[in-house]
Amino acid sequence: MKETFLTIITILGIIVCMSSCRNNKKKDPVTILPPAETAAPEKTTIPDSLITRILSASGDSIMLSSQALTSFDKMLTALGEDNEYEEDSEEDYDFLHESTPETKAFFFREPDIRDTDLARRVQLRYNFAAVMNRVVHSYEWFGRVSSDVLEEEKYTKKDTLEWVRESQPVLTSAFIDTCLPTAESSSAAKALLRAYEVFDGHDEEGSPFHKAFQRYREVFNGFPEIVSKETEAEFKEGFWDWYDKEQFVPGIDNIIRMNMYDYKGDGLTDEQVDFLRMAVKCEKDIDRRTILALELIKFDELGGTILLGDILESGIYTRYLLEAWISWRSSAQMFHSPSSFSVIANNYYDRIRVKCLNTFLRHCQKEDDIRAKCLLENMILCEIIHRMASLAGNGSFATRVNLCYEMFIHPRLLEESNKQ
Repeated sequence: MKETFLTIITILGIIVCMSSCRNNKKKDPVTILPPAETAAPEKTTIPDSLITRILSASGDSIMLSSQALTSFDKMLTALGEDNEYEEDSEEDYDFLHESTPETKAFFFREPDIRDTDLARRVQLRYNFAAVMNRVVHSYEWFGRVSSDVLEEEKYTKKDTLEWVRESQPVLTSAFIDTCLPTAESSSAAKALLRAYEVFDGHDEEGSPFHKAFQRYREVFNGFPEIVSKETEAEFKEGFWDWYDKEQFVPGIDNIIRMNMYDYKGDGLTDEQVDFLRMAVKCEKDIDRRTILALELIKFDELGGTILLGDILESGIYTRYLLEAWISWRSSAQMFHSPSSFSVIANNYYDRIRVKCLNTFLRHCQKEDDIRAKCLLENMILCEIIHRMASLAGNGSFATRVNLCYEMFIHPRLLEESNKQ
């Protein structure tokens, strides 16, 4: 089992083409975005006057939603931090189960979203991937538990079967029929769930479990796409001109550069971070507000996580929605724990992903926005946070690093740094 654990994940990579950054060297986490080179940013000191001009906070502070899902208390509950446990006792600390049930991780249209061809494609593609993600989450927990057994202790087949039994996703046949609208997709999902139900620790090539994932990939590849390959190529071509954050917040490059690799200049002072936080709260333009929150989270992880969560839950579209969700998710997990022996609340994170999918659809039903559809496809295919995805433990650590160093950072900044 230990020797073949990554085999299944390799197969999944063919289906799920957006990585959650398993290591700091992995490039282009969004598959339809052009790659950018990694380089060391220049040394810079940012004066108060420039910070004030960039942020220009004014007016009353507002929140965009009731934060019924993303408030500090709700986040603690989702991550299991409202339960007392002995830190060194695995018996008391259950790192498999989270408070959000698996069924909440699946897509259903919100009441104002019309039943269109695009909405049906989103439901089919995302929910099919969501079944796989629930199995992967369980499978990775099994891999972590079994790899923690000391060599001299060994473990038996009885241990293996008990771990597999304990980690089964709770998804009924009736629920699968409800969330997957075609007979082919429903049948394939049930087959994958059955394959994990009888999984005995053998995942090598040719094993029943391995074959089940191969079959799942084949079925997924036959689904209708959200956007064509030609559209993806066009999106790549003009992506950075469209995504450039300087067009909304002139001077933001100066703040982005502060967290890039090898930056040796001064960071923001505590007073400047306070000013940045207030600027986010006072900003009424959703693009500007999101850009500022994406930088705030790098200086004030908790405050930035709450404010990004508010944006995600608001249902208001911004072209930075995908980046906001990735950043929010990784910071929420890091706030809880980067360890592979921790609750990784993928059901909770995907519940918010579903909110974002509805936001994308709401926007696309008002405006035929090809770029939004490209980002929508990327969000559907974004992998869960993997349990053993970095030297520090789960994948949230690597994602946070990459968000500072290269992910969603304009090539202009990286090219300028190369010249220093």
